[in-house]
Amino acid sequence: MTAKQYVVWYDEVLAPTERIVRLVPSDKLGWKLTDNSFTLGQLIDHIGKAISFNAKILNGEEWPLKSIREILVSNRRHPESSVESAQQASDQAKEQLRNGVGRLGVERFQNGELDTPQLGRIPVWRFAAFVLEHHIHHLMELHIYLKVLGVKVHTGTLY
Repeated sequence: MTAKQYVVWYDEVLAPTERIVRLVPSDKLGWKLTDNSFTLGQLIDHIGKAISFNAKILNGEEWPLKSIREILVSNRRHPESSVESAQQASDQAKEQLRNGVGRLGVERFQNGELDTPQLGRIPVWRFAAFVLEHHIHHLMELHIYLKVLGVKVHTGTLY
């Protein structure tokens, strides 16, 4: 897969994000599925901020968190965002990653490597795929939260 092909895939995967985030009831931002879950407000905050965080890593910035444990602890400290601020952050992050992948160049995207706390040393293209996998996981998590709350969502909402 080339960087250009990745960006097309990336846009397809992120397309339903705004639609799903906008379904979050503003009076339920503090609600969480379990005691150990993100609140809805934290989850929608994390969805955008994770893309921004990973865009920086793709572009060669040093990992600010050195272990899975540090990442998980940091995730649980996410602030709650409003739907509007989460959407704005997500829009900015989408552009940041899209532009960052474009700057990587063919050689670095296909043959470069980077070290990650999650997967060890991996190809840059594989980390780019991980970014989308991570996004899909949290989008599905949000979908389930909304379903439990009685918001009308269905499989088509995810695409």
